[in-house]
Amino acid sequence: MPTDELAVGVINVRGVAATILAFAASVFLLHEAAPLFVTVFLSLLLAYALEPFVSALMRLHVPRLGAVVLVYLILATALGLCARVARNQLVSFLDDVPATIASLRQTMTRQAASGDQPDAFDRLHGAARELHEALAPRTPNPPADVARVLPVRRSFDARAYLARAGWGVAYVGARAFVVAFLTFVLLATGDLYKRKLMKLVGPRWEKGQVTLDVIRTIDRHIERYLVARVLISVIVSVATGAGLWMLGMPHAIVWGAIAGLLNVLPIVGPSVAIVLITLAAFLHFCTLEMTAAAGGIATVIAALEGNLVTPWLMSKAGELNTVAVFIAVLFWGWVWGMWGLVLAVPMMVAIKAVADHIEPIQPLGELLSR
Repeated sequence: MPTDELAVGVINVRGVAATILAFAASVFLLHEAAPLFVTVFLSLLLAYALEPFVSALMRLHVPRLGAVVLVYLILATALGLCARVARNQLVSFLDDVPATIASLRQTMTRQAASGDQPDAFDRLHGAARELHEALAPRTPNPPADVARVLPVRRSFDARAYLARAGWGVAYVGARAFVVAFLTFVLLATGDLYKRKLMKLVGPRWEKGQVTLDVIRTIDRHIERYLVARVLISVIVSVATGAGLWMLGMPHAIVWGAIAGLLNVLPIVGPSVAIVLITLAAFLHFCTLEMTAAAGGIATVIAALEGNLVTPWLMSKAGELNTVAVFIAVLFWGWVWGMWGLVLAVPMMVAIKAVADHIEPIQPLGELLSR
């Protein structure tokens, strides 16, 4: 084999190995530094979401800092009102839980005492009981002269549980404060970092123009994505709440709002909403027919949203194909958990905007596009 061909082969192998090692190191860094990266990216996303409101107030001759403070006050008031309404609905729902469970027990007792032909619910319950008995491990009876020692069960430590819950709440509150403060700083400084980025590029007009185009494209696509995301959640909330209300399910507005909020999590959120709504319908109606109707309504709305509404709106916002979105959700959800599910699509929108304007990585943009 010629020496030149051998050298080329060695260089290619080394390049591939270096690329794999660099990718693995990057994934490890992203996973280990998740609190830092999630805080920064979530603050950037919130700053993009609130920037139109700040700009609208600035057009009314309100200083930027005053506009940011005013937006924060309006947002805090709105969140307080929503929390109060949600609290009242939650208290009402929890008050209805004992009566719902008692009604379910009475129905099962009445059916058992009547001796009638078992319905679908009874057959399902019996099949589940038989399956559990068949799969339960059976231990042989010990000899008569051998004492049977029962396992010691650890008692529930309420104090330790409350301590862990308190630390968890404090940690979430601290991170929320950091995100809110960083978002405030980003909004107050405006396009300071964009101008600094333009200076770092250098005086060459070509590089400056490409950088400006990338920044404008990212801004435009992120804003379109956020508008589309809010619109999709509102559509899902209204449609789900209206369908459950027509079915006669209590707290339909609450379940519609839950479906809309969970819809922010791609793929996973709608599935969780369907399970929760189906379970709530079963506890309330105690019949398979009405439970299937409620679960069917949530499933049909989620299917229409995922196959018609979201592709149409997202094609005008981020211009990402479905396979790229699915893989991005899986990857970032694995790296960052729940926050990765939230940030996956906007980060891929930004990556595509950068790839479309930089020639060496334009194949990546083509791979992500529709």
